[in-house]
Amino acid sequence: MSSGTLFVKDSRTLLQYEIPIRKNAILATDFKVIKAPSAGTDRADSVAGGLRIHDPGLQNTTVLESAISFSDHERNMLLFRGYSLEQLWECDFEDMLYLLVWGTLPNASQRRALSYKLAQQMLAVPDCVQKAISTLPKTTSPLPLMITGLAAYLASVPESIPSATRPDIYQTDTQKADQVVLSTVAAYAVVFGLVSCHRRSAPFAPASLQNTYLENLFTMASLISPSSKRPDPLKLSCFRRFALLNAEHGMALSVFSALVTASSLTDPLSCVISALAAAYGPLHFGATETAQRALREISCPEDIGPFIAQVKSGKRKLFGYGHRSYKGVDPRLRFIKSILEDLELDTSSKQMLEVSQEIERLASTDDWFHSRALYPNADFYGQFVFAGVGVDAEMIPAAMMAQRIMGVMAHWREYTLSRGKLFRPSHIYTGSADPIGKVAKIPSTSRFLNERAIPYFTLCYKMIEPQATASTPLLPKYSVFSNCQKRWIILTAALASSFSPFSANIYYPSLNSIAKDLHVSTAQINLTITSYMICQGLAPTFMGSLADQAGRRPAYVLCFSIYICGNLALALQRSYPALLALRAVQSCGSSGTVALASAVAADIITSAERGTYMGLASLGNILAPSLGPILGGLLSQYLGWQAVFWFLAIAAFLFFVPLLLFFPETCRAIVGDGSRLAPWWNRTLLDCIRDRRLHGEWEEEHTSNSNSEPHKIQIPNPLTTLRLLFHLPTGLILIANGIIFASYYAVTAGIPSRFKALYDLTDMQIGFSFIPLGVGSLTSTLLNGSLIDWNYRRLRLQAGLPVVSQDRKQDADLIAGFAIERARLQIGLPMTLLAAVAVAGYGVLMERSPPLFLALGIVFVISCCITAAYNVLNVLIVDLHYETPATAMATNNLVRCFLGAGATAAIAPMIHRWGDMRTYCLVAGMLAMASPLLIAVYLCGVGWRRQG
Repeated sequence: MSSGTLFVKDSRTLLQYEIPIRKNAILATDFKVIKAPSAGTDRADSVAGGLRIHDPGLQNTTVLESAISFSDHERNMLLFRGYSLEQLWECDFEDMLYLLVWGTLPNASQRRALSYKLAQQMLAVPDCVQKAISTLPKTTSPLPLMITGLAAYLASVPESIPSATRPDIYQTDTQKADQVVLSTVAAYAVVFGLVSCHRRSAPFAPASLQNTYLENLFTMASLISPSSKRPDPLKLSCFRRFALLNAEHGMALSVFSALVTASSLTDPLSCVISALAAAYGPLHFGATETAQRALREISCPEDIGPFIAQVKSGKRKLFGYGHRSYKGVDPRLRFIKSILEDLELDTSSKQMLEVSQEIERLASTDDWFHSRALYPNADFYGQFVFAGVGVDAEMIPAAMMAQRIMGVMAHWREYTLSRGKLFRPSHIYTGSADPIGKVAKIPSTSRFLNERAIPYFTLCYKMIEPQATASTPLLPKYSVFSNCQKRWIILTAALASSFSPFSANIYYPSLNSIAKDLHVSTAQINLTITSYMICQGLAPTFMGSLADQAGRRPAYVLCFSIYICGNLALALQRSYPALLALRAVQSCGSSGTVALASAVAADIITSAERGTYMGLASLGNILAPSLGPILGGLLSQYLGWQAVFWFLAIAAFLFFVPLLLFFPETCRAIVGDGSRLAPWWNRTLLDCIRDRRLHGEWEEEHTSNSNSEPHKIQIPNPLTTLRLLFHLPTGLILIANGIIFASYYAVTAGIPSRFKALYDLTDMQIGFSFIPLGVGSLTSTLLNGSLIDWNYRRLRLQAGLPVVSQDRKQDADLIAGFAIERARLQIGLPMTLLAAVAVAGYGVLMERSPPLFLALGIVFVISCCITAAYNVLNVLIVDLHYETPATAMATNNLVRCFLGAGATAAIAPMIHRWGDMRTYCLVAGMLAMASPLLIAVYLCGVGWRRQG
C-alpha cells in the first residue's frame, strides 16, 4: 500500500497533524501548516512560515511527476515510456526521440519525416556559429567551445527566447514547442560536429537530407572511415545502441539542471546549455573522462591492489563505481558489455578494459564494496564505447549529451506544457539574525509606519486570521471553487442527473394510454420500464470509466447527444418493438448523468460536508418522482403520450447548450483541485474566450492544444465497475443499496395501475398522486444531510481525531483507520428498518382500499425513509472511492437498476396473483434483509479496508 496518512505530533505545541501519503511520497508544502510559537526563537529559523524540510543534495526528494522513464535496479530493469531496453534494442535515434518526447513509437513514415526535419534544421544553422567557434584556440576545453557555439546559435534566433517574445509562448502553443525541440536537437548536433572538427583540425562536412540523425552526427564530427568518407556501420551501430542506454535516466543532474532553468519559462536551448555545464562535472558525465584518466595511471595489473587499497582508505576515488540511484547492479551494464564485444579497441583501450575488468573482479569479492552497495555503473565501461567509435576523452561528456538530449527535450516539453512550478528552494540561514554595528536612524515617515501603522495592520490581520488548534490543523484547500461556485456546480450536475429519473417517472401516467394505443397489455408496457432500467444499469459502467479518464464534460456531451436523439425517435415511432428498443436508447443517454452528479460532488467536496452536498446532488432524483408524473399526466391527457418525448427532447437541448458552454471540468485526474489547465476538449466557452484574449486567435490556440498530451485516455473498460461487487465492504453496500432502491420502485411502479383501479384516477390525477413521493424525498434530504455531517463530526471527536475545516483536504484519513462506515450507517441502518416497516404497512393498508389521503400519507413516509437510507449509502460509496467516484457510482447504478428492473417487471403480476398485502410484505422482508449486510459492514468494514 503506497497511499495513506502520516500522523505527525509536534512536541513543541503538542498539536497533531495529518499529512497525506500518495505514491509513497508526501508534499513538502503540507508541512508548512506545522508552526511553532515564535516567542524565544531565532528569527533566522523562520518559524512563522511553517516547518521546512532540509534535504542537502536532494537525496530523498521528488520534484515532479513524470511518465518518461522508470528504473528498478532490484529487477535489473529500465523502462522508457513503458518499453524495456530489450524491446527498443533495434530502435534508431529518431525512434527514441519520438518515443520520449511525444510518447509513442513512430511508424515508418513518421520516422522518415522526423529524420528529414532534423536534417533540414541542421542545414539551417547559420555560419556565425562556426565563426564563433573558430575564433577560440583549438586546444580550448570542449565545454566553452560547445557553449560558445550554442550561444551563437541562440543569438541568431532571438524569436525563440520567451522573454524577447511572449513569456508563455511554449506553454500555450504546442506546435511552437515541438518545432523548437527539433531545432534544438539539430543545433546541438551541428555544434558538436563543429567543435569536434575544430579540435581535430578536420574539415566540417554539412548534414545531408538523405542521412539519418546519427549518420549526420558522425559525418559532421568527422567520425568517418578515411577510405569511404562515411561512418563505419559497426561503430554507428554501437553508438546507436549506447545512445538508447543514455537517452534518458530520470532526474539525473543534467536533466534536473535543465528543468530548473526551464521552470523560469526559458527556451530549450538555454536549458541544454545549463545541462551541458552540469554534465561536464566529474561527478556526472565527466566521471567517464575522469575514470579513464584514473585507469591510465594504473600501468600494470600489479598496481590494481594498491589502487583499491587507496580507494578503501579514502585517499583515492574510483569514478564510475557506485551510483546515486542504484544500490545494486546498473541495469545498463550488461548491454554495454555486449556492445564492447562488437567493438574493435586499440591497444591502449584494450589494456584499460582489462584493468577495468580486473578491478570489477576484485571488488566483487570484497566486503568493503558489498557493504556499501558499490558496483560498476554505465560510466565505468561506457568510456570504452566512445573510445571505440573515435571520440576523444575530453569530448565524451559532450558526446553523451548528444545522446541524453532526447531525455532533456522530453522533460522540457513535459514540464513546460504541464505548467510546472518555478523552482525556488529555501535555505537554512546559519549567520547572525541581527545587523552588525549601529543601525541608522529611521526617518520620521518610516518611524510612523513602524510604530503605528504596522501594529494596526498586524492587529487587523490577527482578528481575521483563522487559528489552527489541535482539532483543526490547517490543511491545503481541497478545491479552488468557492462555496457559492460549488453549490452552482453541484446544482447543475443535479439537474443534469434529473433527466434519467425524470424520464422514468414522466412515463408512468402514460402507461395506460400507450398500452391502449399500441394494443398491448400492461405487463408488456411494464417491460419497457424494465428495458429502461436494465440499460440504466449497464450504460453507466461505460460512462463512469469514461468520465474518470476523459473528464466529466466529454461524458456529459456523449450522454446528452444520445439522449436527445433517443427522445426524438421515441416521439416519432408508432410500434411496440420500436418503443421497447428506443426506451433502451433513451436510458443509455440519460443514465450516465446520475453517476456523473455524484462524481462531480466528490470532485469538489470532502467527507466532512458530503452529507449536505450529496443531498443537493440527489436533487434531481428528488424532484423527478413528483414533477415527472405531474407533467407526464398533463401532457398525456391533453396532447397525447408522444408529447412526453417531444418535451424531454426540447428540455434536454435547452439545458445541454448552457451546460456545454459554461459547466467547468471538475475531474481531479485532469484538473486537480480545479487550478490545473484542462485539455481543450474539457474546456468551457469562457475558458476558450479567455485563452483567445490572452494567447491569440481561436484557431491557433485550438490547433496547438489539439497536439498536447497532458493526459492519456484509455479505452473505457466497463468490467472495472464489476470488480467492486467482489470488494469488501463495497460489494455488500452495493447489494444493500440495490435492494433499497428496488423496494422504492416496487412501490412507485405499482401506483398507476393500483390507484386507477382503486380510485378511478385519470392520467393527470395519477401524476398528481406522485407529489407525496417528491415531498418526502425533499424533506428527507434537507434533514438527513445535516444529520449525516453532524454524526461524522461527532465520531471524529470521539476518536480523538481532528475535525478539519470542511473545504480542506482530508479524504486520505479514511485509509488511516477512521470508522467512516459507522459514521454513516448509524444513520442509514435505522432508516432502512423504518423503510421496511413503512412498506409492510403500505401493503396492509392498500389491501383494505383506504381513503386516498391515507394512501398518499404512507407513500410520503416510505419516500422519506427510503431516500434517507439510499442517500446515506451513496455518501458511503463515494467516501470509500473518492478517487474514482464515477466508476463507483456506475457500479451502484448497475446493481440498483438491475434489481429495480426486476422489481418493476414483477410487481404487477405479483399484485395480480397475491394481492397488495402479501406482495408488499414480501418487499418489506427483502428490504429488511439488507440490514444484516449493513450490520456486517458496520462491524467489519474498517478491518476489510485495511486488508484490501
